[in-house]
Amino acid sequence: MIRRDGHPPGVRRPAPAADTAQLPLRLALSAGRRFGNFEVSTENAELVDAVRRAAVERTPERLLIVGDAGSGKSHLLEAAIEAASAGRDAVAFVPMRDWRSQRVDAVRGLGQGGGLLCIDDVDAAAGDHGWEEALFALVEEATSRQARILVTAGAVPSNIPFVLADLRSRLSAAPLYRLRELDDESRARALRRHASGRGIEIPDDVVGYVLTRHRRDMPSLVALLDRLDHHSMARQRRLTVPFVRDLIEAG
Repeated sequence: MIRRDGHPPGVRRPAPAADTAQLPLRLALSAGRRFGNFEVSTENAELVDAVRRAAVERTPERLLIVGDAGSGKSHLLEAAIEAASAGRDAVAFVPMRDWRSQRVDAVRGLGQGGGLLCIDDVDAAAGDHGWEEALFALVEEATSRQARILVTAGAVPSNIPFVLADLRSRLSAAPLYRLRELDDESRARALRRHASGRGIEIPDDVVGYVLTRHRRDMPSLVALLDRLDHHSMARQRRLTVPFVRDLIEAG
């Protein structure tokens, strides 16, 4: 039900459920991005609950999620898509930072299926009139089909240099949630959870070392964990501070 070859052009439609017109997802999802491994801080609990409801409850909803790069916006959207897809709902995903180089007709028809529409990094379209028009039309089409719409951005609409006032207005009308960065305690828990999901035992001193000597946003930490997993298996080594230090210093 989800296309995973990563190529936007060319749509493959899966067999629909009896009462659901399936809408293909035209980009591969990242591995392992689920609600179950998203670290929920107290500050972000209300937001995560709202996104989870939008994913599984078939009530029209439009949410705007604002947060810094690496704060987990894409993780939340992909978790919502996975949950909606598991329920045999129609899903569509528009990752604007990757898709801006595509022709604007890449999104044509994506709002027809209703269901769940996710637009990641909508601010990446700012200044491109063709893409802004296409996204506005997509949001209008999805709204007319009673879709749930989740949109992420790095800033509030009034601070994004859109040239199309209608797009700014539509985004500004949506309930806005700010995705707050995790503190170090929450990052440590998230790192341990991701390690556990891979069957990796990561000692406390290694966690502490990583959080003081490496980039601390979650995508970078998870990427490092992938490297540690690979190299520890290849070399049959336990995760120790010297071993991790060597890998970090090696780039």
